[in-house]
Amino acid sequence: MTPFELLQVLSAASETGMLFARTTQGHQVRIGLSAGHIVHVSYALRRGGEALARLADAQAASASFTRGLVAERHEDLPPQDLMLQLFAAILGTGVAGMPTLSGPNTVPTRSEPPTTMIRTQGDVLTAPRARPVDDTRRAAAIAQLRKLMVDYVGPIGGLLVDQEVEAGFKSWTELVDRLAREVSPESEVQAFRVTALRLPR
Repeated sequence: MTPFELLQVLSAASETGMLFARTTQGHQVRIGLSAGHIVHVSYALRRGGEALARLADAQAASASFTRGLVAERHEDLPPQDLMLQLFAAILGTGVAGMPTLSGPNTVPTRSEPPTTMIRTQGDVLTAPRARPVDDTRRAAAIAQLRKLMVDYVGPIGGLLVDQEVEAGFKSWTELVDRLAREVSPESEVQAFRVTALRLPR
């Protein structure tokens, strides 16, 4: 389904949580739902009605939904039917999956444990591989990064970290750079990057 179809499903089902849509330009649109009603919109360092104005030329490439309470509500949003007309154009393309049970503190899990190959005489077998110690260290670093994002962007910061971690990242620097796009004003971006890159991991 498209991101807009996902938004329609969530609204009809009276869901509460955050819909995260990634645009073709690599930015993120965040749409907060409370019992199916749109109560939060943020995009390109703008909130509420200002974010809607900036969204005119955006196109969604993908989207996902995280269940949970929406901490920040915007009172300057137009009626829901008008917002849905706008989002029909913005979110009408791209791909979105049905929501899974998740929340602001959710850590992505594997359906099966990682495996490694064990060679025997002439046969190759697979066996569960023990979780490396580094995973515990990385989980602690992500928890610290979540707290740091909350300090810089408010209660939604933890959700942003969870969203980017779930999307996957090749390096810690890549993860920090993606999160830095959500920090404002510009004068605080570098301070955030330096602090985040120094987190023990």
